[in-house]
Amino acid sequence: MLALRYTSLLLLIILSMQARGQAPSYQIDGIVEDTLGNPLIYATVLLLEKADSTMLDFTRTELDGSFRFKQVPRGDHLVKTTYIGYIPLTQSVKDDGSDKVDMGTMKMKEIASELMEVVIKTARAPMKMRGDTIEYDASTFKVPEGSTVEELLRRLPGIEVDSDGSISADGKDVDKVTVDGKNFFGSDPKAATKNLPAEGISKVQVFDTETEEEKVTGIKGDSDSKTMNLEMKEEFKKGGFGKVIAGVGNEGRRELKGNYNKFDNKIQLSLIGVGNNTGRNGLSWDDYQDFMGSNSWNYGGDGTDYGFGGRSGYVVFGGGGGGNSIEQSIQNLFFNGGEDGFPLNYNGGASFNFDNKKDKLTSVYYYNQSNLDARSTMDQDRFFQAFTQNESRNANRENSSIGHRGELTYERELDSLHSIKIELKGAHIDENEMNLSQINLSRDNIPTSSSTFDNDTDTRGNLLNGLFLIRKKFQKKGRRAGLNVSYLATDLETDWTQNSSIAFNEGEEIPSQFIEQSNLTNADKQVFKANALYVEPLSKKYFIQTFYNYRSTSEGGDRFIADQDGEQLIQNDELSREYDNTITYNRGGVALKYSHSGVNVTIGGAYQHFDLQGEAYAFGRTTLLGDVSSQFDQFIPHVAVSSYNRKTNFSASYTRLAAEPRIVDMQPIVDNINPLYIRTGNPDLVPEVSDSYSVWFSQFWPLQDTRFNVSIRFQDFDNQFSTAESVDDRLVTTTMPLNVDGGNTGSIWTGLNFPIKKNKLKVRLNYSFRLNNRISLVNAAENDTRILSNSPQIKLDFTPSEEFSFYLSGSYDISHTEYEQFSDLDQITRRISGTAELNTKLFAGIFLNSSFRYSRYENDRFDLSQVVPIWDSSIYRFFLPDNQLELRFSLYDALNKNIGINQSAFGISVTQSRTETLARYGMLSVTWNMRGAKTDVRKKSWW
Repeated sequence: MLALRYTSLLLLIILSMQARGQAPSYQIDGIVEDTLGNPLIYATVLLLEKADSTMLDFTRTELDGSFRFKQVPRGDHLVKTTYIGYIPLTQSVKDDGSDKVDMGTMKMKEIASELMEVVIKTARAPMKMRGDTIEYDASTFKVPEGSTVEELLRRLPGIEVDSDGSISADGKDVDKVTVDGKNFFGSDPKAATKNLPAEGISKVQVFDTETEEEKVTGIKGDSDSKTMNLEMKEEFKKGGFGKVIAGVGNEGRRELKGNYNKFDNKIQLSLIGVGNNTGRNGLSWDDYQDFMGSNSWNYGGDGTDYGFGGRSGYVVFGGGGGGNSIEQSIQNLFFNGGEDGFPLNYNGGASFNFDNKKDKLTSVYYYNQSNLDARSTMDQDRFFQAFTQNESRNANRENSSIGHRGELTYERELDSLHSIKIELKGAHIDENEMNLSQINLSRDNIPTSSSTFDNDTDTRGNLLNGLFLIRKKFQKKGRRAGLNVSYLATDLETDWTQNSSIAFNEGEEIPSQFIEQSNLTNADKQVFKANALYVEPLSKKYFIQTFYNYRSTSEGGDRFIADQDGEQLIQNDELSREYDNTITYNRGGVALKYSHSGVNVTIGGAYQHFDLQGEAYAFGRTTLLGDVSSQFDQFIPHVAVSSYNRKTNFSASYTRLAAEPRIVDMQPIVDNINPLYIRTGNPDLVPEVSDSYSVWFSQFWPLQDTRFNVSIRFQDFDNQFSTAESVDDRLVTTTMPLNVDGGNTGSIWTGLNFPIKKNKLKVRLNYSFRLNNRISLVNAAENDTRILSNSPQIKLDFTPSEEFSFYLSGSYDISHTEYEQFSDLDQITRRISGTAELNTKLFAGIFLNSSFRYSRYENDRFDLSQVVPIWDSSIYRFFLPDNQLELRFSLYDALNKNIGINQSAFGISVTQSRTETLARYGMLSVTWNMRGAKTDVRKKSWW
């Protein structure tokens, strides 16, 4: 009901906006021809304000040269037409009070060769449309001197820039930004828009992001994201640009960071380096993407699994070779610097791109060294039929890690019909983690046991991944094919020393257990993939598409566990093992596609086959501990429809997803390394199958600069992966994976953006709703847990002048957790948050940047009501010619309230944790900018 209420509210606002757009207005018609009377097809026509030539709307002429503007606000306007090779033409439109004004025929004159250069320089069109590409002439949009690209984008029609730098165009997120068609530190949008100077940009181009399958087929799909390309002026392709920042503060805080960039028509070179103990610019997820891009972790190819009906589901639990993958270990290593706690980071790398149109080379090297000291407390309640288990934990963790990562991609057009892509990726990690934890368990708040864990873990690993891809066009128009193969090899070695003690409270008797073990694990993995795609045109509008996917995954390794007996290590035969697993996957499918005038329809089906083979042995022996041999088949139906134009976009799809269980989860082996939480496999597991539905709609009203978007997703499960848990009187938990009938997940996201005063004050209203319905077995009783989350949000951007900007946002996140069998234990968690940021010029060339973040966490069951207000401020001034030097003083967490808080509800558990982290400190920093810094107000970026 709450989701319906918020959605209805947004719909009412939309109707009011439409009503405002349909207030007294009129229509403008006209025809564009040359002087001989020939219609000029696809000429760009701009509707401008007469007072200041501000663009209100634009369109293109039809096949007969005609154009039309609807719902034009009352008043006089200008209509400007542009066409390649012709002199731009501007005519006035007089509002005579009627419902329609016919401008008649606008005659455009061809440009004489001697005037061509003059006309191009003095009469550029602010905007052009070429297919699905919108191209903005940056020189026609005035921004303050020294502005970044971000400031330029705020002034472009159809583009929205959040206060955090996130970009959307016509209601779709811009998830990739290139510079002169080349990647810029992984194509991350913020890396380019926050650091490149606006005066260096010649053109801004925005178009739908193209998938690998679309590159092969040549058939436009329904992309849910946009790509932006920034073309730089020729004078900015000479020499380099970059900056260096050095800072020192109290409490021993230090930072040194910098970057250097050099571009020309063929080569781009970028260098980056960071060293600090502030954690503010250590590489968390977003920061890492600034360098590596959004697809950094897509080992085995970037969207190279052609077709529909991919995998779904989640990993039930770890263990064995499959659960200890180097891919996950690499992610944990590179993101350590972004966690709560006390970090020390050293990061650096280089990006080199070469492009001579036929040959494209992209390379990245990245180095990471991080240290993190984290001290945290955690409280958790787990609800069972007869009692509630209470857990409290104090943990101290020290982590140090070193990682190397490299990528090399080469693309070449062999001829007009063939192109290839070769990609190599490699990584190495070396990590040490020490974890000391004290755990207390209670039954209905009556203590039952306590334990202490003191673990020391060393992890070393390597990864190598290679991809070869070829795209082929045939002589017959529309007939195309694609083929790619990839190989992934990893090896991971973990040396784990465990010392633990467990004490059980049983009346006067307190029996105890002590574990001193050494655990040495080796895990190897090889994955071979091959994918093929073929498209046969039936006509100009209809196509038959067939695809085939093959994947073979081999996992092998061993786990040697020895108990410490004085100075001796004695092998633990119950836990030590060797394993060898193979999963073979085959999928083939066919689809009928219709594509014409922005409408796409796909109807198809696929057949999917899994073959799982696995064996586990006692370490160093031939004793068979677990044997898996299973085969599964699944039919995959798929239907999708989409329609798009500049103002309205719609798409809807249905497909079936299937995910095989991991062999390590199917092997009937007991894992009791932690005697309080015992895990065992289940050989009866079958693949998880789900039906997936999605709907997306976007509407743009250009005259009002208003956008509305809504996205709906729903996934209904058959044979959902879940867990069976049993807890004995001592609160020892035994878990086993299993399949359950039912369960579903869903989400609704909707947003409305509109200006209160154009180019001065913008409003964004967002609302999201999430549903997670999961079934599990607890002490042999079925438990259905449902989580309903609602999150309304409002954002305001106030930018009245070059010297003042103010950004405000607020959100209210509320999550209801409902237990079908334990309704009296239903949970409600809340988070109220808001941000405010002020940027202004004070006096004598001094600038002020101040931000305030407010978060309030509430949980009635834990009696939690924690407020975390964070206030950061800085003042700065530029010096030297062209403002090359910046001196800045910053005060972080002025109220000294910073603390890491997390709360969650999942399954039968509700958890909340607190982690100590950096609090109040001041810092004095100096920045040197090679080309000078901009002097207008902007959000601070260290690039």
